[in-house]
Amino acid sequence: MFEMKKSSTLLIVILFSLFITGCYKKYSRTVAVCDGKFFVEVYKHNFIDVAYDYLTNSTNFRMYVGKFDYEHAYYRYNCQKDSITISETYEGKVTNVRKYSLVDLRNSKEGF
Repeated sequence: MFEMKKSSTLLIVILFSLFITGCYKKYSRTVAVCDGKFFVEVYKHNFIDVAYDYLTNSTNFRMYVGKFDYEHAYYRYNCQKDSITISETYEGKVTNVRKYSLVDLRNSKEGF
């Protein structure tokens, strides 16, 4: 009887530990955009195939772009002169487009 209770408690502790560690995002990679002027930091969730994008220039700002799953969605970054356009794509269709001034982003202190 005592062995059964001990192994059940151990199993609960292990499952709880896996759940807790799975709740955190882990750094995955950094991708250069706009000819290396900006970077997209990608963080992944442990148990589900979800990624979180952050746009940064590594010194002045770090902006949360959004989350997506690799199977259905992604973000596309396009720089033109003094602006960056972020297109959110879901199952091959653009669902949202945001445009930011590069000067405003460089001068912002968001995220730092």
